[in-house]
Amino acid sequence: MGTTMDPIALRDLAHDLRQPLSTIEAIAYYLTLVLPPDDEKTHEQLDRLQQLVEQSNWILSNGLQLADPLPPARDGVDIESLITQTLAARPGPGIRLELCGALPHVQADPGMARALIENLMTLFRQIATEQQPATVRTSYCSGVVIEISTDAAGFRSIAGASLSLETARRMIEAHSGAFDVSSDASGARLQVVLP
Repeated sequence: MGTTMDPIALRDLAHDLRQPLSTIEAIAYYLTLVLPPDDEKTHEQLDRLQQLVEQSNWILSNGLQLADPLPPARDGVDIESLITQTLAARPGPGIRLELCGALPHVQADPGMARALIENLMTLFRQIATEQQPATVRTSYCSGVVIEISTDAAGFRSIAGASLSLETARRMIEAHSGAFDVSSDASGARLQVVLP
């Protein structure tokens, strides 16, 4: 018989894991500053190390969201602003925006909405490239629609992808929204509709 972990114990565990991850990230950053810029192979490995720390934090966040889902406290949320803020906070190649503009606010829990957008952007950043970027489109059709697609290979090789998608699905369903995803070797597509 399986056991379930108390959400408070899970938060403590995540906190304990994030401390060494933060230290690893700080060391990697320090090394990028002191190593000669022409040492390309070492800089590539340090970049990879920082990506793995980000991925580990992302997996922890998704696990916490699944283990301790709070009922949403609704307020008006500007989804397009959340998308642009999230991408501005962690800029990088591989994400193109095609935002509709002037969409109505959705009635959503602001914290959950932010976590949802951060989750989805992190997921697609891991498969998108400059040559095969992910495109984030917004529109309105019986609700605010967010569509993210890329021709890069799908999610199967991404650690934490299943957890990410399940977390996103639960957050969207908690807001009475719709969620559709497809992923294979020819690309990945995700569509969210929030009323």
